[in-house]
Amino acid sequence: MNRAQLVLKAFISRCAPEKRKALERFLTEEERISLVKIPLIAKPATGFPKEDMLENVHWSWFLPTLKSYSAREQRLFLSALSPLGAEQLARALSLTGSLEQISSPAQTYLRKQLFHSLVGPHERLLPVNYLPESSLNQLLTSTKKELTRLIDRLALYDLAVEMRQIVETKILKKIYSFLTEEQKKALKNIAAHKEVAGFPRLGLDRWDGEEESLKILLHRRGLARFGLGLSGQDPDLIWLICHRLDIGRGGQLLKLCAKEATPKVTVAIIRQIEDLL
Repeated sequence: MNRAQLVLKAFISRCAPEKRKALERFLTEEERISLVKIPLIAKPATGFPKEDMLENVHWSWFLPTLKSYSAREQRLFLSALSPLGAEQLARALSLTGSLEQISSPAQTYLRKQLFHSLVGPHERLLPVNYLPESSLNQLLTSTKKELTRLIDRLALYDLAVEMRQIVETKILKKIYSFLTEEQKKALKNIAAHKEVAGFPRLGLDRWDGEEESLKILLHRRGLARFGLGLSGQDPDLIWLICHRLDIGRGGQLLKLCAKEATPKVTVAIIRQIEDLL
């Protein structure tokens, strides 16, 4: 779908009837027919993040770009970022000393360079308020910590299925001992729901019994389930969600999101995400 047309449709639809007719006279017949076919974007919910996309990108995504610059240039870029992001990046880049004060035009230029390094110099992301309607748009109000927690909780659906097939009490007790009270409560609620077929087994039969390896296994499965849930969603929504996570998790999640939804499975996972939210 053409992003410019989508924004135009949203803008015109919010104008008064007389103004709308006046604006539509500037369009060709072909353009008017094309706009009619585009779904209307519902009025967005409140509480969305700042429209400045850069403020909603986790600082780790800028590391690959910044590492290609000299230390002097890295400091200039950091001066154009938020204090918290600049502090994290300075630590990761082993930069010491205070940052320089730079002019507002210089800040704007440097921020544009960083943004272009992520999306390309000619690409555009839809403003949050113009994203197509979806129940998953509410994820854009989540912090990195909240998204990570959601990923871990999604994995409990896989764990619940696997635990139904474990007969050894010793193994079950060991698994429970590694779960938090919140996870145990969530697992109990999840166990009451029937799981949708189509997921490969978690593979606890190959688990080495260590707490850390269980956490890694569950987190990876949570990412895979999240990717299936986001599959088929607007590409810009997926981009924004993935870039709120750190580059490791977010990059992996981008690879796990397919262009098309998986029949039945994606719908079921979306419902699970809604329940967890």
